[in-house]
Amino acid sequence: MKGYRFWLIVLFPVVLYLGTIWQRPLFLPDEMRYSEIPREMIASGSWISPQLNGMDYFEKPVFGYWLVAGAMKLFGERPAAVRFPSAVATLLSAGVIWLVGMRAGDRRLGTAAAAVFLFSGLVFAVGTYGVLDAPFSFFLWLTMGAAYFACTEKFSWKRAGYLCIAGIGCGLAFLTKGFLAVVLPTLAMVFFLIWERSWKRIFTLPWIPLLVAAAVAAPWVIVISRMEPDFWRQFIWVEHFQRAISGMGANDDRREPFWYFLPVLAGGVMPWLLFLPAVWRGYRRHVREFFRLPLLRFSVSMLLTWFVFFSVSRGKLATYILPCFPAISFLIAFGLLRAEEAGDYEWADRVLRFLIRVLLAVPILLFLVQTLDRFSGRVPADLVLYRFNENYFIPILAMMMMMIWFQLAVREFRGERKFFFFCIGLGFVMLAVHCSMPWRFIRDIAPEQFLKTVARPLVVGRSDVTVLADRTLGASACWSLKRADIGIYGRSGEFEYGLSQDQAARRWNWETLRQLHQQRKPFILITKSEKLAREVPSPKTSVRSGSLFVVACNLEEKREGK
Repeated sequence: MKGYRFWLIVLFPVVLYLGTIWQRPLFLPDEMRYSEIPREMIASGSWISPQLNGMDYFEKPVFGYWLVAGAMKLFGERPAAVRFPSAVATLLSAGVIWLVGMRAGDRRLGTAAAAVFLFSGLVFAVGTYGVLDAPFSFFLWLTMGAAYFACTEKFSWKRAGYLCIAGIGCGLAFLTKGFLAVVLPTLAMVFFLIWERSWKRIFTLPWIPLLVAAAVAAPWVIVISRMEPDFWRQFIWVEHFQRAISGMGANDDRREPFWYFLPVLAGGVMPWLLFLPAVWRGYRRHVREFFRLPLLRFSVSMLLTWFVFFSVSRGKLATYILPCFPAISFLIAFGLLRAEEAGDYEWADRVLRFLIRVLLAVPILLFLVQTLDRFSGRVPADLVLYRFNENYFIPILAMMMMMIWFQLAVREFRGERKFFFFCIGLGFVMLAVHCSMPWRFIRDIAPEQFLKTVARPLVVGRSDVTVLADRTLGASACWSLKRADIGIYGRSGEFEYGLSQDQAARRWNWETLRQLHQQRKPFILITKSEKLAREVPSPKTSVRSGSLFVVACNLEEKREGK
């Protein structure tokens, strides 16, 4: 792409990712957890041992938390800061994709692959979500990209430099998510070097990256080993081997069938999956070129080995498959470009016309239903997406703008411009997603505003109030109330390990709650379970929002006694 189109395709994703991370509240459970742990690091000044609710939390190493804590230092304790590392890591991953494409001698392939990556559904969802998968994927892709540079470099001193960069990426990936940082690159590189008939390099290439990665990780590894001797037993045995073999971690069940990632991959690569016939045509005409290009063999090596590895593991989450998307992006982009070079535009026009016809009914129907409800109030509640005070014109406008750009792509005769118009059209909807989510769909998974409004006034300035929460809302209560002394009522969940480490007083059940009530000590219970809310003895005051409950006891009596 040339001229203004190239700069738009570069700058537009920056606005797309960094412009959306502030538009919605934090979601349960991951965003609350990965915001609270860095907040507690800042509040306590303890940067070595991860803690959640003031208790040890050894699910992952520390670097991902450091990134979020650094963003909080810059932007404050707000949702945008929690998501900032994910958004930046996704953009940097696209930059590495472009550089690798340039290394392969095809700028168009690098640009197209970066665009396919950034405009894929799962990449955008994770890249604007406050979890550690996007930073880990970036460090992993940095490792693989530098390794690819090293494998294609003729000068030994440059090759050593690229291997050092690979080691830095591997070390940071290890500090973000653990031993997958070593296992995944090893599997992919061994497969690739055997395919390249360079199997002897298997015994020479790894040494520099491994030494550099060890040097990067060693300071924290040594300190945490001295401060928390039990960290490695919990992290390696429970969070790695036990979860991979049985699917059961320290506090959750992630068992899924072998084929779990097939629909995840198909859905995550949307909307590009719709262009699969075009990709196939591009490959059919260039089969020999496909087997001749090292970059495509490199991409296939990553995709196959990593996909099989994640599928064999019993513990699965949809976000685990994210590291495969740079490889998928290169494979899709190659097929699209080769089809475009052959002048085969029929595939694009059919897909675009289909999308326009299907999507046209959505904004029209949404406008009619919401407007009729706004002025008559006679529409059944189940059919109404937005409340009276919510703006439903943003998603309608975004979908209309998307269809306009799709129509421009249909009328365009050059494949490159079709690709450009299609990405711009997608961008309008992606920009609108986070600021147009109906509150009825997110209120149960975004409890921060409810807790700040209802629970926080009850405890501000009152050290005598005991705060309890169930396992699903423990991290949310800590974040919303800015406390790290929340008692866990009922099942322990993700707090099980921390509660087992001399924190028995933080574990509450019905009997201890009844004793607290009999002593007329003030307390509040934050829960998503109506059953737990009913267990609180009367008299009590209960406030509900959807499935969220805040139950208060003895607060009024305590105030009267002052």
